[in-house]
Amino acid sequence: MTHAQLKAFHAVAQSAGFSRAAEKLSLTQPAVSDHIAKLELTCGTQLFVRTRREAVLTEFGRRLFALTERLFETEGQIEELISRARKLEEGSLAIGADAAVHVLPLISSFRERYPGVAVKLIGGNSAALLERVDRFEIDFAVVSIQPAEARYEMLLLREDRLVALISKQAPVRLKSLEMASLATCPVVLREEGSMTRTLLLDEMARRKLKLSNVTEIDSREAVSEAVAQGLGIGIVSESEVVPDTRLRQIPFADWAVTMREWLVWLGARTDLKLVAAFLDIARRQKVVRNDRNERREAR
Repeated sequence: MTHAQLKAFHAVAQSAGFSRAAEKLSLTQPAVSDHIAKLELTCGTQLFVRTRREAVLTEFGRRLFALTERLFETEGQIEELISRARKLEEGSLAIGADAAVHVLPLISSFRERYPGVAVKLIGGNSAALLERVDRFEIDFAVVSIQPAEARYEMLLLREDRLVALISKQAPVRLKSLEMASLATCPVVLREEGSMTRTLLLDEMARRKLKLSNVTEIDSREAVSEAVAQGLGIGIVSESEVVPDTRLRQIPFADWAVTMREWLVWLGARTDLKLVAAFLDIARRQKVVRNDRNERREAR
């Protein structure tokens, strides 16, 4: 039994004739008759009673026709879905981000251009999100790690300096913070896998310093709240600081470091329509942002 045989059977049953079915399928009448004969041989029973004017379904033929109606209706739905997906009128895109604020403008532009595509935004630290990219659980990861593995491709989205976040209720009104002083203060850090944590601890180790009092928290929003509640000093990317009357940010006096945010995806998936469409918007927005930055610097 082949798909072509079932298609010929379905057309004959709908048309009640071999010549009409052949015309509908753009086949010769002998070709349609051959398909039916082979299908009847496979079934071991007659499918049609032939008369001069029409082909009438047998009882077994009626039962088979009821099934092929469902089969070809589903096939039509599949073809329609694929067609809509090709036009980006259907589908879904999953994006993981360490800081949602950095990717929301991209998602907004994408949804405006492709309103029929569902977008899911997933949180997590950089290391965990790259693992989810590898497992095909998400299409993109917006992370602060630049992976070295050849299977990844990436686009630099932004670059910001790290700053200290402190409570306005802190007794000392600092204008800047030295690393040696930070080592003696309570500090609020992100969990393992966070790039802000890695950068800070690596710099502390390089200077042979060690943090004396650390509170570990697993989300950026919770770090800000912990700092506001007086649990310690937070280390954050400057662009991630959300306006809060309870907080203020100060620069480091003796540590100049920037944190980059990369859009990362599996290179093997670059040509997928949804992936390519999102990348096109990301590249366009990056060009616009760079142009604006250059104009600011020129002033």
